[in-house]
Amino acid sequence: MAHAPSTLHPYSSSVLSSLLLLLLATSSSNVVFADDDLRLDGGAEYGWDTNQWRSQVDGVMGGQSTGSLTFEQSNAIMSFSGNINIDGGGFSSVRKERFAAMELTSYAGIVVQLETTEAYGGSGDGGSIQPPLGLHLQFHDLASRTYGYASAFAVPLASAVGEETSVYLPLTSFDRGSRMGYQCNGCQMDFSAMNEMDIYVLFQEGPFDVRVKAITAVDTPKTYPSPVISIASKNEIKGLIDSTIDSGGSLYDYGYGELCIAVYRSTLNTLLAAGSAADVDSVVTNVIKGMICQGLQRAETQNDSKTSTAWTLRYTLDGILEELGFSDPDETTGWRPDATMAESLADRCSGVTSGIKAASL
Repeated sequence: MAHAPSTLHPYSSSVLSSLLLLLLATSSSNVVFADDDLRLDGGAEYGWDTNQWRSQVDGVMGGQSTGSLTFEQSNAIMSFSGNINIDGGGFSSVRKERFAAMELTSYAGIVVQLETTEAYGGSGDGGSIQPPLGLHLQFHDLASRTYGYASAFAVPLASAVGEETSVYLPLTSFDRGSRMGYQCNGCQMDFSAMNEMDIYVLFQEGPFDVRVKAITAVDTPKTYPSPVISIASKNEIKGLIDSTIDSGGSLYDYGYGELCIAVYRSTLNTLLAAGSAADVDSVVTNVIKGMICQGLQRAETQNDSKTSTAWTLRYTLDGILEELGFSDPDETTGWRPDATMAESLADRCSGVTSGIKAASL
């Protein structure tokens, strides 16, 4: 079933029919939910509420981005694909609007189950490596009307198309309040009455393809391992870091610090989880893993400042390039992980799809 896009401004609203909420357990090969978790949409048992979703692009702003929404495998997968053009616009989205309000205050956060749509393209020489795709999951409530509250995450890199992966988003991370693209100061999501949700691709130029299996509210925090990719050379690490900085830095410059953080953090966790080709020694050395662990833990202490968090993760990426000999540490500024103590920290962190999984340092 295909849905044609409308051309509205980001975060605007319109009315569709109401939907009674469903309380159920969802499960898949990788994720099992408790009986008291809450299905927001999707899931193996009920599938997607297809009649309430539509795509929305940036045409009203003079933009030329595209977006196509389809439901596949007997409505088990919501497929959202298109192309982002930043000339005059820069976004594409899917929206589920004005359903019966859901009470989320008793839940710890949201789990988004995804299928990977592109195999990691490392070629050994570091050329043409795509960074993770950053996304906003945005909620609306009855009281705020036209305001939306977004949390950022990135689709992890994977070695094959069709790998299932999940991302956990704490309710506290839905902290970007905005209306018509403009941020608000002091506004706050009312989780007692969530009645709309959107998924946005913003200011990441080029084609995108997102496949979502379920969105579920969970009553305890979750951690999911990063998919494992194989990295064959130092040049490949450089190529991945360079593309990540290009994408994340651009999102930061557009004012989307939380998306920058999600993209940077996803790449660092991918490197933590990475393997190596069978005929080479480990390219992501224990020193690099220890440096990543230092950076992730430092960023975790800065959650009250998206600016500080983004720069700590950027400095961690820069420090890896310096450790690999691609840039001169004497010509750079800013904090860096301590490479001299990093090797002893290599096993303190594990690659995860969101947040951090680490022993105390």
